[in-house]
Formats: sequence, structure tokens, C-alpha cells
Amino acid sequence: MTLDPVTLNAAFVLLALVLGALLVFSWALNQKVRALLPWGAAFCLIASGFAVANLGRPLNSYPALMAGNALGLMSYVALYAGCRSFNDRRGFPVPILAGVVLWILAFPFIYERQDYRLILVALTTGTYSLLSAWELWRHARQPLASQRIAVVLLILLAIFNIMRTWPGIALTSIPWFDALARRWSSEMALFLVVFTPTLAFIFLSMAKESVEMGYKQAALLDPLTEMPNRRGFMQSAARLIGAREGKPVSCLVFDLDNFKRINDVFGHDAGDKALRLFGQVMAKHLPPQTFGRLGGEEFAAILPMEMEKAVALAEAIRADFSGAGKTTPGPHVPATVSVGCSAATHATLEALLQEADLALYRAKDHGRDVVMPGFPLKAAQ
Repeated sequence: MTLDPVTLNAAFVLLALVLGALLVFSWALNQKVRALLPWGAAFCLIASGFAVANLGRPLNSYPALMAGNALGLMSYVALYAGCRSFNDRRGFPVPILAGVVLWILAFPFIYERQDYRLILVALTTGTYSLLSAWELWRHARQPLASQRIAVVLLILLAIFNIMRTWPGIALTSIPWFDALARRWSSEMALFLVVFTPTLAFIFLSMAKESVEMGYKQAALLDPLTEMPNRRGFMQSAARLIGAREGKPVSCLVFDLDNFKRINDVFGHDAGDKALRLFGQVMAKHLPPQTFGRLGGEEFAAILPMEMEKAVALAEAIRADFSGAGKTTPGPHVPATVSVGCSAATHATLEALLQEADLALYRAKDHGRDVVMPGFPLKAAQ
């Protein structure tokens, strides 16, 4: 079957414009995923570059060739910018524009050498593709399956672009390499018509997966203290206990003393302030994903250590919180915390929490603002 390259190139330009508009429209509907805007711009830029270069092709127009390829290179810059934005990386490294600047400066000297133009564009686009793949792989914020596929696609795009340098540097000819090096060939157009919507679909999947994971994480987060809520803590604690089978695990349960009186005397703002302050103290002393807010003024932590070390850590938190309340700006909030501790080598999360809770009650009976160790649990309950 013979494929008309002119028709395929026109189809690619229209397809890229539609996909670019779709990505921009998706960004307009949900601006939480800011990367959709530069990715949409990337598809529109590559379509514009092909269209401009096509207009100047019959006459081998100097302005059309320079502008068309510059727009194409800018599409790769936008692609990289979108990858950075997706990973929440602030700022934009200005040196990344070096490829576009190099093309504009070098074009007057290589205008009549198609092989030189091909090598420069292919190496530059290959480099941008590799940088985009590296960005998504190295600085990934979330373990997204679609993001890993995007990395593979961008690496393939880099290999494809670098392969296009072959006719410009090799003495021998390989038909498929030669065909892919010609922008107007049927093979080149067919590759773009297949690859472009695939990449756009993966970008949309990344955005959807990222938003869904954000909602899931928000469901496991306490909005006031920005630490795991009860559900999030229970999930993390169960995983830690499962991974520590046969090794010591300690549980700490914290309860802010006289919290109702703080709310009644100083108002709920002061109570919220005390809760946030305690959350900051916990984050300062404890590893991430080991603690959370159970509800109200009660917090808990699961630690991979023996009771003696856990008690010492709890004492440090108690002392730090007691001192931090006195130095907090604004009205003084006389907040302290009581702590109960339990430990075991073979016990369920429920048993550890129950024993730590009993120790916490004893701490309250002993005057509050103290750490009370419980009785070690020997077997699962």
C-alpha cells in the first residue's frame, strides 16, 4: 500500500493541533495539573512548525525553514517544561533554551547543507527528549504507572531522533534510517501519526492518575495538622508491624492535657494552634509515616525500636512540646501532653494500641505531663 506523504503530513498537523487543544482544554477544566498547559503548547508548536516548514518547502524558503524548525525545537522545550511542572519543580532553567538559540545562530551558516541541518536538529531534539525522560524518572513525586510508560516513550523518541542523524554522518545507506530522516517521507509521517496521539494519551493518563492519587492521599491526611489521620496512620502502622515480624515494635499514644479547658478558656483557635504545634513537634522527632492523629487531641506513633528507646523519644517529645508552648507567639497556651507506651515482638496493632492506651490512663492518674511505659506484650492477642 502506498501512503501519500503530503496527506500524512497534513493529517499529522491537524492531529497535533487537535491533541494540543485537547490538552489545553483539559488544563482549563482542572488547573491542578499545570503540566497540561505546556504539554498542550508543545503539540501546537510542533504542528505549527511542520505547517510553516511545509509552506516554504516548494521554494526551499530560508525564513520558513528557520522558523519552522525553531518552532519544532520550542515544542521540545515546552515538553520539558511540562515534565518539570508535573513534578512540581519550580522555576525554569534558562540554559534549556540553548538548543533553540544555537539553531537560530547556526542556521545562516548551514542553510545550504541539509545534512548539517539534520544533524543539529536531530541531536537537539534527542537531547530534549532525554532530559524530559530524566525529569519524569528522577524527580517523580508519585509512583504512577502511566509516568513510567511516559519515560519509556520519551526514551524511544530520543532514540528515534538520534537515529535520524545517520544519513548525515554515515557513508553507507540504510533505507529505513534514510526514510525516517526525511521529514516529508511516508515513513516519517506514519511514525508521527501513530506516536503523537499515544504520547498525548499517556500525558492525559498521568494527569488523571495524579489527581486520583491526590484525592486518595487527601482522604488519609488530617487537614489541620497535615499529618496522617486515623485511617492513614492505621495503614502505615500495619505495614510497619508486618515488616518487623519477630523484631521489637513500640507504640506511643499521646493525649494533650486539659484540652477542653484550653478550648473553653482561650477559644478553639488556641486549641487548633496547640494541635498544630504538637504536630510540628512530632514531625521534628519522629520518622515520616510513623505517626498520625487518631482524632480530637489524641495522637499515636508506631516505632521500630524497643520500649526503652521509645520511652526516651516520648520524653523528648513531651519536654519539647511543654517548652514550645511557652515560646509560641500570641496568647500563652498552657498545653502539655501525657504519653502511654507499649512494646512487643509479636502483637497486633490493636493490642499495642490497647496497652498504650492503658498506660496513658495511668499517666493521667499520675498528674499528667508524664510518659508512662506499659507492660511488654509477649504474644499476639
